[in-house]
Amino acid sequence: MRVETSRKPVNSVADETLITPSESFPSAPKYERFHDRGCSAWRRKFSLFYKELFIESQDSETREMIGIFTNGDDGKRQLLVHHYILLVICIVIVAIVTLSITLTVRLKHPKPNVVLIVADDMGYNDIGYYNQHNDIRTPVLDSLSQEGMRLDRYYALAVCTPARAALFTGRYPFRYGMQGSRPIQYGTKAGLPESEDHLLPQVMKEAGYKTYLVGKWHLGFSKWIYTPITRGYDYFYGMYGGFADYFTHESAEPESDNKVFDLHEHELGEDGEIVVRSTKDKAKLIDATYNVYSETIFTEKAVEIIEDHDQKDPLFLTVCYMNPHSPLQALDEDLARVPKHVDNEIRRNFSALMSSLDYGVEGIVSALKMKGMYEETIIIFTGDNGGAVQGPVTSHSLGGTNYPYRGGKWTNWEGGVRVPAFIVGPGIPKNVSSNALFHITDWLPTLAKIVNVKPKKELDGVDQTDLLLHSGSSARSDIILELDPMVHQAAIVKGNYKLIVGPAGSKPYNDIYEPLNGSAVFYKGMYTKQYKEFSDAVTQLQHQYEEASSKSDYNINDMNNVGEFSATVVSLYNLNHDPSESHDLFTDTGRFRNIARELYDVLKEKAENEMVKLILYGQSGGKYKDSTHSFEEIQLGSGETMNKWYPWLDANKK
Repeated sequence: MRVETSRKPVNSVADETLITPSESFPSAPKYERFHDRGCSAWRRKFSLFYKELFIESQDSETREMIGIFTNGDDGKRQLLVHHYILLVICIVIVAIVTLSITLTVRLKHPKPNVVLIVADDMGYNDIGYYNQHNDIRTPVLDSLSQEGMRLDRYYALAVCTPARAALFTGRYPFRYGMQGSRPIQYGTKAGLPESEDHLLPQVMKEAGYKTYLVGKWHLGFSKWIYTPITRGYDYFYGMYGGFADYFTHESAEPESDNKVFDLHEHELGEDGEIVVRSTKDKAKLIDATYNVYSETIFTEKAVEIIEDHDQKDPLFLTVCYMNPHSPLQALDEDLARVPKHVDNEIRRNFSALMSSLDYGVEGIVSALKMKGMYEETIIIFTGDNGGAVQGPVTSHSLGGTNYPYRGGKWTNWEGGVRVPAFIVGPGIPKNVSSNALFHITDWLPTLAKIVNVKPKKELDGVDQTDLLLHSGSSARSDIILELDPMVHQAAIVKGNYKLIVGPAGSKPYNDIYEPLNGSAVFYKGMYTKQYKEFSDAVTQLQHQYEEASSKSDYNINDMNNVGEFSATVVSLYNLNHDPSESHDLFTDTGRFRNIARELYDVLKEKAENEMVKLILYGQSGGKYKDSTHSFEEIQLGSGETMNKWYPWLDANKK
């Protein structure tokens, strides 16, 4: 099954002692980039089309008429001019009638297609149009963003699972216990609660859309009800968990040495039942994708969906790339596009992952144009959280940078929660940059308004159609960034002010990180000794969460469990004057104390009345699975076996 070829994934390791040959990632088959194979193919198709239409299809009489314009007499030329004027008039009339018919058809289907693209662990300084160090090049994303509106003051959450939960629910994660810096780990029983029953794909489906998810889910999979196929998507092709090897698509089971395949394909049958692939089909999926680059797989599947889409129904396509999340595995051809002056191995690989993402987006946009859907499609591009500036141990960076903002992923500093985003599509003003306040929860109510569906839940997101369609002001005045009593953290933005209660992040995530340069230790993959140390530390922290939540006298709704109102706990920043959050304005007296008190009271009211008990994603001590395995064994055609994740608590339904 492991095809040995001369083409291998890049293993740029500054300190070779970090990883043994047995830990090296397997060789990859020769990989032909999608944009070489696909986007250039679009251009070739167009060239052949025009060549056939305007040259090869012409008969001898037409060629003779063309010759008159270059060699004929004035009388014949004048006669032909009159004929061509009449022809142009006829063409204009036909075009007007055709346009009228087209507009009539559009009125029958007034809902635009929607393509939602999510990048993973992309920092504020990690996209070309914000990058201040000329070490990231994303020409496609840069150009595409100019076709619409860049959201310069756009907030997500500090880590992926809560961010994706907020995106799909339109609600703050503390309402259903998924707040905090705890992404769902593989083998964890928890998932997005069933009570969250009107998610973004369900809203779109109610409006008559065909709904597809390609890529990363990361909201649970121990039961089918936690998987995307039961939460509004007609079709799912992607990964359940947070990250995996870019080539083998394997991830590590917590507290074990098992490597488990994480790539799945599910769809709904005509009767609404989940179509579960046979073991033979699962084996074929593994054989077809093992050692094929992750971005390629997701892009080609997205393009296939677009190509096959029946335009009598509107399309809602979500593409959640793993790029540029660790492990930083880059292709040679992507590394070749990194600016030569970037001499740090970590940053070069990270930059190459952004280049890969950029070309994946090019493939999707090209497919929309070839299908004639681009002009009728809203494209939303967003990050999920800030860039990961540090890895499992302090000497290992994951390559991201959120410059000029402070902090990164896992923190409530601006660098952890303020991310790039833009929207393009019919009715969206072009080449506009907006500094209006916008939150990741706002997409659900905004799209619900566009497709004329009333949300069934009380939302924290707000309808931003006035901002997006008319360049109006933001419909929101504040954003609650965090409310987590377990680790005593909370944060809120209101207007230009930001209040942080408790630590915004732990060292070494509190600094302002410029891109790495020179030599550095390269964090290569998931199976290193350093990753094991990090995993053990996370497990220990989860034990503390469980112990705290099990206390009978623990009051989840007591704001004092988050942090008391005092100068030792509370910090206040004016983001307009101090975007890097360097000057704490909080004092025990004066007007800034009053501002801080107002923001603190908003958090206090939410904690007392709306916050629920946390779901402990990473249940430790082996409790995350019952007596059954959280994966199944698949027999491959080669005779080998492969472990594959599946909803193990619904084992009888697999």
